[in-house]
Amino acid sequence: MNYKERLQNVIPGGAHTYSRGADQYPANAPDILVRGQGAYTWDDKGNKYLDYGMALRAVTVGYANERINNAAKAAIDMGVNLTKPSMLELEAAECLVDLIPSADMVKFAKNGSNVTTAALKLARAYTGRKYICVPRQHPFFSFDDWFIGSTLIQKGIPAAYHQYTLIFDYNDIDSLNKLFDQHPNDIAAVMLEPATVIDPCGCKNNYARNTKLKCTDCNECENNFLHKVQNVCKKNNAVFIVDEMITGFRWHLQGAQTYFGINPDITLFGKGMANGFSLSCIAGKKEIMNLGGIHQEGMERVFLLSTTHGAEMPALAAFLETVKLYKEENIIHHLWQYGDKLIGIML
Repeated sequence: MNYKERLQNVIPGGAHTYSRGADQYPANAPDILVRGQGAYTWDDKGNKYLDYGMALRAVTVGYANERINNAAKAAIDMGVNLTKPSMLELEAAECLVDLIPSADMVKFAKNGSNVTTAALKLARAYTGRKYICVPRQHPFFSFDDWFIGSTLIQKGIPAAYHQYTLIFDYNDIDSLNKLFDQHPNDIAAVMLEPATVIDPCGCKNNYARNTKLKCTDCNECENNFLHKVQNVCKKNNAVFIVDEMITGFRWHLQGAQTYFGINPDITLFGKGMANGFSLSCIAGKKEIMNLGGIHQEGMERVFLLSTTHGAEMPALAAFLETVKLYKEENIIHHLWQYGDKLIGIML
């Protein structure tokens, strides 16, 4: 058997993420990769590839960065995962809260799906409502039933698990307002990505590439779809949730929320935040996040997240070193420059 057949023989889908499956790539793509260094990967035959995928966009500084790897290795020697909260756990939480303006508290996990589902629980507990709104143009929020059941891949998922997920159209505020009209005082939250292949604003001034400026400094700010959604959530007392798995640590060091000048109630990060190490988080306003706490007597508690490996020290050390590198080497500026260069070549 070749590698493709061997993978399919022992792993459903041939990979542990469907995005890595053979059906996602052209026939001339390598069946298997052996290692990565910087912007390059190598297959089993020693062929070298310029890797634009960069671990499904989880690697932004480069594969096997020496400083980040050394930080993770030092954390391994400190015990990897301790019985009580670790010093690295505290430092990483304080770093994230200091970095992201909308974050008063944070809880770490290992993948994006778990934190998006945790955000829904918080929103429903905070508002006492049941419906969640997501845009049809954003292809993936979670592997959990509440989202996958709202897609075409519904096999094995009872309708009861996704009947409260409502769909609207990105960049069409009327479609979102219609949902609020149809379900008055019963929508807990709106969750969306700030931007994908679709931009929330038609402004061509590239205002935020100058990091001293924000979307709110632009005279076309009122046309920005994200600001419209934020206003709709505020008007209807719904929780505004921004999924920054992809845009976070890429559009701006403080996320696309700073790039576009919005202030979400809950933000979800992952992927590039630790340069490929397994780490994600849910961060947000204290009055919402504290519902998952344990220290307020008499308060009914939300079982928010409880993950044995959520605060695994090597990933947290990698996150801390990644943030340092971002600040020292202006990684965001490099990403924008490279993107502009690539677009120029394609045009």
